[in-house]
Amino acid sequence: MRKAITDIKHIFRNSLGIDLSVYDEGFLVKSLRKRMEATKCRSMADYYLLLKTNRPEAEILARSMNITYSEFFRNPLVFDLLQQTIFPDIFIKKKKSGRNEIRIWSAAAAAGQEVYSLVIILDHLKMFYKSKIQFHVFASDICQSEIEKAKTGFYPAEQLLNLPLKYLNKYFYSNGDGYKLIPHIREMVDFFVYDILDSNTISPPESIYGSFDLIYCSNLLIYYNPETRNRIIQKLLNNLDENGFLITGESEREMFSEYNLHAVCRPAPVFQARSTQY
Repeated sequence: MRKAITDIKHIFRNSLGIDLSVYDEGFLVKSLRKRMEATKCRSMADYYLLLKTNRPEAEILARSMNITYSEFFRNPLVFDLLQQTIFPDIFIKKKKSGRNEIRIWSAAAAAGQEVYSLVIILDHLKMFYKSKIQFHVFASDICQSEIEKAKTGFYPAEQLLNLPLKYLNKYFYSNGDGYKLIPHIREMVDFFVYDILDSNTISPPESIYGSFDLIYCSNLLIYYNPETRNRIIQKLLNNLDENGFLITGESEREMFSEYNLHAVCRPAPVFQARSTQY
């Protein structure tokens, strides 16, 4: 099986320009086995032979490696912490410093559910504080189709189950068999395709420069091997403003033990930079 996996990596690198070696080995094997089952291949060697002659199957496998699951207000503890503590803290510091801009990057935005959740909270707090502060919210994902979905702001009703009713009534309107975000919220986010593993860029080109007050990157790191995770973490930290906040998935908390961060609230996967020097 090991040789077959190595051969599959070789096919992808040479034929599709995709480096499967960046992924966590367990995740890669699990993804291969799912496609083996779907194509009724009896062994990894058989699946390798299929990939050699069937480019559409190779493209299906490649797409299956890009996990794009998301939901509104995923991990309620984190969003409660954002609303009650983190965003108010950022608002207050911005007012004291005289800076009138909050910069946010959602680094694996999928179809936009989580970044729109952030924007809804920001808009709600802006009205609460009667603030004139401006938001620059950037949302990237490697998957073009997911970014196009996000731009529409449309979601089937079953995808809004975690959304508080007060936000559903205020920020969405009924549209066929689902709901659509009001234009005011959709227009607050700049969506674009970006590969976070791109070694030629320090920060997303669309953002002009990094220096984000908050970066949201939840449940992405778990799919990559340790070396690749460290590359991603370093890029995220290099894009954080001094005392900026980094939000990850719960299972990713321990990956940051060696970095100059501290947990803002121990039960939640939220970290704050101590310094801009990494």
